[in-house]
Amino acid sequence: MTAAYTVTHKCLACMFLVACMFLSPAWAEEEVWTKLDEGLHLGKFSSPVIAGAGEDSIVVLKIDPRYYGPRLLSASEHGKKSRAMDQWCREFGLVAAINASMYAADHLTSTGYMRNGNHVNNGFVNPRFGAFLVFNPKKPSLPLVQIIDRHHQDWETIIGEYDTVVQNYRLITFTGQNSWHKKENERISSHAAVGIDRTGSVLFILSSLPCGTHEFGEALRRLPLNLVNAMYVEGGSEASLYLNHGGRQQSWADAWQLVFAGSESGRNDRLIPNVIGVKKKD
Repeated sequence: MTAAYTVTHKCLACMFLVACMFLSPAWAEEEVWTKLDEGLHLGKFSSPVIAGAGEDSIVVLKIDPRYYGPRLLSASEHGKKSRAMDQWCREFGLVAAINASMYAADHLTSTGYMRNGNHVNNGFVNPRFGAFLVFNPKKPSLPLVQIIDRHHQDWETIIGEYDTVVQNYRLITFTGQNSWHKKENERISSHAAVGIDRTGSVLFILSSLPCGTHEFGEALRRLPLNLVNAMYVEGGSEASLYLNHGGRQQSWADAWQLVFAGSESGRNDRLIPNVIGVKKKD
């Protein structure tokens, strides 16, 4: 082996290592998050499955439950009065909020099982829904927040170990699969979801660009979110995410709805009966 060959070989190896550093998922993940506070990060993404999607078509708020505690707020528990996202945040001192679930015709009752301490919004376990978001554990040894996969975990035991439970459709399963099968003539809409990543952080996810639910799930699987699993919480004009932190007030909602309403600020005034919010811990 000649000296010239050795030098060239080493140079190529160095170039390869540098390229790997720039292409590594860990590097990419660090770069996409904007730190708002300890335990609170904001990410804006272009959908990897929709051609021409804007760079902020999917917005994700990453929340470390050690610093920011989740809360379930329901109109049925608070005066039977639905509120817009910004109203929920102002009235209850929330830093952020997202839809908790779809709801019934009475505009109060969740379509899946929902319990918050002694208050039961819906005591019926929906057989079509395969995910349970649980928090407020009864034992300190339990994870602060989880999404329980009904098809892969002992859900009946686990939901009994938490004071707060919200049931919804599975979107990303506990084994990392997209649970939403692609269908012809699928409804196109915006989507809101809640996920858990491998660090135990909660992800509030809003896709403002209308797409199919299968496409939405595929986008989440391909983005650098480090997802364990996720559940679908709402779609269409009701789907919204609101942030109120450090003087920054911003809302993300259905793009078509905002265009129709002539909104330039991104505000969505749709009244939502059930929301999941977060507050900074003392």
